[in-house]
Formats: sequence, structure tokens, C-alpha cells
Amino acid sequence: MKLEGKVAIVTGAGGAGVGGLGVVYARALAAEGAAVVVSDIDGEAANRTAADIAASGAQAIGVRCDVADEYDIEAMVQAATDAFGGVDILVNNAGLARGKWSDALPLSKDEWLEILAVNTVAPIMCAKACAASMRSRGGGVVVNQSSNGALMDAGAYTVSKLALNGVTRVLADEFADDNIRVNGIAPGMMTAKLPEQQVQTLLARQTVRRQGQPEDLVGLLLFLCSEESSFMNGQTVVIDGGMARSPKN
Repeated sequence: MKLEGKVAIVTGAGGAGVGGLGVVYARALAAEGAAVVVSDIDGEAANRTAADIAASGAQAIGVRCDVADEYDIEAMVQAATDAFGGVDILVNNAGLARGKWSDALPLSKDEWLEILAVNTVAPIMCAKACAASMRSRGGGVVVNQSSNGALMDAGAYTVSKLALNGVTRVLADEFADDNIRVNGIAPGMMTAKLPEQQVQTLLARQTVRRQGQPEDLVGLLLFLCSEESSFMNGQTVVIDGGMARSPKN
């Protein structure tokens, strides 16, 4: 129970994300003793996930939040404060991926602004909204969900996640005096539904020849959210079965 007494917000945790990663994160944090705010743009999905976690005996609430909307972000943080007294951990998991976001030139200006708003700017706004509560509680932790796509060529998605890695470094520096640490997780291919040919192409670039599972990321998440990583800050760790190391990228 390394997170007993802590309060965590996980965005994009309703279950519709990549492989249900946000759900796995929320459950893992709750299993370690944290009270969890399950946030998602689909409020009903957030409530269902929170109810499932609460049924296990942990503390959890669901909150509808569009992370591209500052008012929704403020309401999410207020809900965490009202229910559990504040925020210690923020996991910026919500994001846009695949499909048209794997291209760059075909996207319109509005589409570019959309993906950057969700994947790059929202983590900043969420961290900013949580900062006062974290300061009042002696510090906190922010974990940004990046991707090994930041190290390859995947259109607008690459741009947004590469920029997010920069956000992680900058926030780690600017929050340093507040004892708020900021790190990132950059997974590779998870269990999301992809065409079989694409799956095999990606597997051929890995040194671990299987698709990743959300559970493969839980150990690092808990490490980053706990005092075990107290000397680690501003880093984005790649967990992708050895794909991103390849010179073929």
C-alpha cells in the first residue's frame, strides 16, 4: 500500500482509450491505497469504472471532463478536493491517437489545434490546476502519457507527443521549488485493435516479439507515483519491447 493516503486523478480512464490503459492505471493506483478520481470525456464510462473500483473496497469517484476545456479541468480538481481533500497525483492519460492523427499534411489547421489541445496543452492545464492543491499537501507527482511514437514518424501524433516530452522537462523545472515531480511514460504498441499486417510489421521492429499489455506499464507508473522515484524528475521512460532503439526508425 505504497500510496495509502494519496489522492490521484487519472484522465481518460473511462475505458475507451488505448487498450483501456486509463482503467488499468486507475485500478493499480487504487490497489496501492490511493483514492482515485476517474476522469473521462464520457462521464457515464467514468462513473462505471469508478463504481467497479469502489466495489473492490477502494475509494473512487467518476468525473466527466473534457481535458481541452479549462472549466471542465477546474471542476475535475474541485471534485477531487470535495471528495478526498485535495490532489497528490495527476496521471495525464487522455489523448488522441491513430487514424487521421498519423498524418500531418492532410490535417486542417483546426485539426492540428485539436490534437495539440488534447495531447500537449491539456497536460499543462491539468498540472496547473492541480498545483495549488499539491503545494498545500507538501508536493505531488505528475505522470504524462507519452508514446514511443514521439521517436518515430507518425504525423501529427508524433509532433504532439514529442512536444509533450518537452512539456515534461519544462514542468519538472518550473515545479521544482514546489516539490512537484513530473515524469513521463512512453509505451509502444499496446493491445489496441490494429490491422494484423500492421501488428506484424511493428513486432518485427521489436526485440520482444509480442504486443504490449497495459499491465506492462503498471510497475513504472507505481514507481513514478511513489517515493521510490523521489530522485527522478523530468524524464520520459520508453517501454516498447525494444522498438524505438532500432536504426530503422
